[in-house]
Amino acid sequence: MLIDEVMSKNTEVVKSTASVKEVANRMAEFKAGLMPIYEDDKLIGTVTDRDLVIEAIAKGKTLEDKISSIVSEPVLYCFKDDDTETVLNNMRKNGVQRLVVLDNQESKRLVGIVSLADIASKCDSNETAKSIVDCCKHYH
Repeated sequence: MLIDEVMSKNTEVVKSTASVKEVANRMAEFKAGLMPIYEDDKLIGTVTDRDLVIEAIAKGKTLEDKISSIVSEPVLYCFKDDDTETVLNNMRKNGVQRLVVLDNQESKRLVGIVSLADIASKCDSNETAKSIVDCCKHYH
C-alpha cells in the first residue's frame, strides 16, 4: 500500500514567527499531533504535541516565545509514493509516530502528513501490524 492512500492530505502549517501558544491552539483546533513550520515558503522543521511539553513547558519557554525556538530539525519525511513498510521502517529508525509527506524528490512540496494511526487504520496484514508495534516500542 502507498502512503498516498493513507495519509492526511489537508495539512495545516504555521510560520516560524508564530508563538508557542498560537501553535498549541492551532494544533488543538485541528486535532493535529504534528505541525509543519515554514519560514519564507520553506519547510524548516516540525513541532509535535510532545515537543510542546518537553521542549517548551519543561524547559521554561513562555507562551509568547517563537515556535522556531523549539522546532525539530532536520525535517523527517517520506514521499507519497513510498510503500507503508518503507515508511514504518523510517519511523521506527527515527523513533517517531508521524512524518511529513512530500510529493517527489525534485520539488519536495508538502502534500500531507502520515501517522502510525493512519497506517494502522488501513492495516491489511500481520506483518504491517507487527511493524506498527515495533514503531511504538520506544514509548512507555
